[in-house]
Amino acid sequence: MVIKNILIIVTLIQVFHYHPVTLRACDDGWVDYRDEKSCHQLSEELDTLRYRLNATEYVRDVLKNDLTHTQIELGKYVLPAVPLVVKSPYLSTWMTGRQLVNDWTRSWNRDIRAMAGMVRVDGQTFVFMGGLEGIRAVQSGLRVTPTQSVFTFTAGPIELVVNFFTPIDPTDLKRLSLPASYISMSARSMDHKTHEVQVYLDMTGEWVTSDLNQVVEWDVSEVKGKTNLINGNIRLKNQKQFQEYQDLAQWGTIKFFTDSTATYEANGCDTVMRPKFIKTGKLDNTVCNNFRKVSDNWPGIGFARTLTAGATHTAANTVYYGVAHVRRPAIEYTDSHLNQLWESYFNGDDKQMIDFFYEDREDALRRATALDTRIVTDAQAVGGESYVKVVSAALRQAYGGVEMVGTVCRPWMMLKEISSSRKCQTVDAIYPHFPVHLYLNPTLLKYLLEPLLDYQEKGFFSKKYCLHDLGSNYPKCNGQVEHDLDMEVEESANMLIMMSAYVRATNDIQFAEKHYKIAKQWTQYLVDHGLITGDVLTTDVYLGRITNSTNLSVKAIVGIGAMAQLAEVTGDEADRHRYRQIAEKYITKWICLSEDPSHKYLKMSYNTPDMWFMIYNLYADVLLNTKLVPESIYAQQDEWYQQVMNVYGLSLGEKQDTKFDWIMFTAAASGDTKLRQSLFDRTAKWLRETPTRVPFSDYANTVTGYSSGFVNRPVIGGVFAPLTIKH
Repeated sequence: MVIKNILIIVTLIQVFHYHPVTLRACDDGWVDYRDEKSCHQLSEELDTLRYRLNATEYVRDVLKNDLTHTQIELGKYVLPAVPLVVKSPYLSTWMTGRQLVNDWTRSWNRDIRAMAGMVRVDGQTFVFMGGLEGIRAVQSGLRVTPTQSVFTFTAGPIELVVNFFTPIDPTDLKRLSLPASYISMSARSMDHKTHEVQVYLDMTGEWVTSDLNQVVEWDVSEVKGKTNLINGNIRLKNQKQFQEYQDLAQWGTIKFFTDSTATYEANGCDTVMRPKFIKTGKLDNTVCNNFRKVSDNWPGIGFARTLTAGATHTAANTVYYGVAHVRRPAIEYTDSHLNQLWESYFNGDDKQMIDFFYEDREDALRRATALDTRIVTDAQAVGGESYVKVVSAALRQAYGGVEMVGTVCRPWMMLKEISSSRKCQTVDAIYPHFPVHLYLNPTLLKYLLEPLLDYQEKGFFSKKYCLHDLGSNYPKCNGQVEHDLDMEVEESANMLIMMSAYVRATNDIQFAEKHYKIAKQWTQYLVDHGLITGDVLTTDVYLGRITNSTNLSVKAIVGIGAMAQLAEVTGDEADRHRYRQIAEKYITKWICLSEDPSHKYLKMSYNTPDMWFMIYNLYADVLLNTKLVPESIYAQQDEWYQQVMNVYGLSLGEKQDTKFDWIMFTAAASGDTKLRQSLFDRTAKWLRETPTRVPFSDYANTVTGYSSGFVNRPVIGGVFAPLTIKH
């Protein structure tokens, strides 16, 4: 929200910031680009602007009022980090500051993924993205939805809208599999006059590696289709298959593309292309083949084009760009290599894929907007604006931690445990992640579970309990090697609960029958070890080993109840009756063992009186409707949680730390409207106020707001848990 009067101040600020600079225009010499106006002319213009600024205090008062309202509006969308190009574990670029223009865009781990954006209006250039010197466009608006981050800028007499959007198509595997994201731009005149407007975008070799000494190669080619495209590829010269550096794949190609009406160039971003655009508003349609290190004059690919600044923002004056990350192959699984799933739809043809993606752009935006509307409407009904903020911050991150691989006949969804480790298909990371799929498309849960089931049913894991992961170094998903993090009870119960949740949501009886044998094996382990777990690890591994964890045991008991449900749908009445009886018997004993002598709360473990804990695993009992835990326990816990609430939410227990996925599991399980709303409100408050500027961390201090580690993890899909329960 920016009024006309702000243009006076903006223009003055721009004049104060402007200074002639010496720019390198080509590899073989230095050229000075200076404003054609004389110093005398600039001085006269500056005097005029000073006069206009000081002529009346009214302008300043109105400006101050407008800026106050702007800050209030922007405050609705303030996040620790804003998702920009986020689609997969290796395509994850964010804004970690408050302004798109003040810093470089970055990976979730804060490594730079440099993308520069400039707009040229009537010959005057403004920077709207990246850490560039020069006159800066004013970021006057930011709106974040589940699938879109929409920035509004004022650049002289025009308004520029830049939208980073990632369509999440949970019910369309073909589109969901596309490893790509969109950027769109449109401009409008704010003074009812016609203006000559050009826009510029570039990306450097930093998009393919964080090792600035690596040599990158590039090429630019035309992709013919309904709309002819210009596609630029950037890749490492020395590809290292299935290896990462700083959590970025060291093989594959970044694709940067737009329609062929744009001018393009592949060369040094800071020494050649950006200065050229500032002077001429276009690029030369040339490719420099001097392949070199990432840090050697920052080679990259840039596009420049003319925009029509109409009276309004319309589809006709909107331009689009695509960014994709292609790896071939994508995953190593036991003795085979798996490609990204999109290859099965497009015969492995990159050009077909990006042509389809670009032609789909307007429909993709409509679908993204429709999904936004659905999620926002549902979240508003459950928890108001606070919960809307939480799910809007989480969706792209949740889907950005997974990718579709395999074939049309056998699609798999692979999950990388980001930041806390590099493990593949970690069961206790999938468990907090799965509510987002249960809400949007339960079928996707099957594609997450099947790699784990396949590996164990083939006999590659000999234990009687469920394994922890499929490998320690994504994307090498060759099976669990280390056993120091085995969570025997935790993972076995997780799988049973998720399997039953999937079958209940889809009525896929064939799935239950196919995997009945291994489900029964894990259930027997829970029967033997679920009530009295002993000294074991839970998913909250940072707490160390816990002896007879109350929270873990109730999950195990519900897991046994889940097996009774699987037995029922497959027609095994004997198993249904047996496992249901065991679960009911165990829950009675569990209550006696876990109740604190004060009768105010459940203990952290059977043998720790005076130590409470967030019993977030009650969510599974409510989700599956096993009705094992009495309502009195829920009421008791709800009352206690409200007594021990901190400024940024409910801690896990006696300490101040919490996890927001578990907070949302607790909110989902609670029948207390006041408690649920308090949890939503405090989580939204943390998103606004946390001093830790990283993508949505699921782990934070409920008093200070700081978070350490656990950044950009797909477990944030757990914040959708309240949308899977109807109270």
